[in-house]
Amino acid sequence: MIAVNSFAQIKIHSHNDYTHAKPLLQAYAYQAYEIEVDVFLIGDSLIVAHSKKDKDLTRTINAMYLDPIANWTKDDAKRGVKTNYGFRLMIDFKDSWSLVYPVLRKEIEKYGKLFDKGKDKNAVQIVISGSRPADSLYHTFPSWVYFDGLPNVNYAKTDLKRITMISDNFATYSKWKGVGEIPIADKIKLKKIIEQAHQLNKPMRFWGAPDTQDCWKQLVDLGVDIINTDKIVECKTYFEHK
Repeated sequence: MIAVNSFAQIKIHSHNDYTHAKPLLQAYAYQAYEIEVDVFLIGDSLIVAHSKKDKDLTRTINAMYLDPIANWTKDDAKRGVKTNYGFRLMIDFKDSWSLVYPVLRKEIEKYGKLFDKGKDKNAVQIVISGSRPADSLYHTFPSWVYFDGLPNVNYAKTDLKRITMISDNFATYSKWKGVGEIPIADKIKLKKIIEQAHQLNKPMRFWGAPDTQDCWKQLVDLGVDIINTDKIVECKTYFEHK
């Protein structure tokens, strides 16, 4: 039996979405709550890649994510259909904040309100992870900028408003491999972090957790709100049939 947490519905995070067989399309078709893309600054373009070694200069964030979303929205508006079911686009900065942010800001703002949740409640929310500025500055950024939060940080109230969730590395708390039961001692450590996130009224996500049904179930039983997965179809199907 899956525990019901304060955020009610289990949400799916499409981890490293750009590595999937059909980037963006599959995550959208299965209504992933959040779609994650890693970016590097190469020249004056934001290139989607896990590392600079596997870069392909044609795989820009605009070509793979921003333009398709903009085109879908435009086409759907003509037909009177709403494109955004509520998904978010997480952009993981793999280069320094000071290098990537000015370029991303220029690109995002080309699309008007499409990615600006502060100006349009139906916008696709942008969440920034990876390299980030000092958390005391979060509230000073434009209204489209939101952040992936960290545990054990004493955020000021104004900065906490810009945080969409708390995320952490599963391996910090457990070396369990995803088969059978998470050790009791590890469950206690995981539960503590989850409860801290919920005290801030933020959902919790662990990245790097075993991507297995045993793990999905036990994390949800512990109170995790967002499941980080590379197996969108399997994960979505699993929870739909629970």
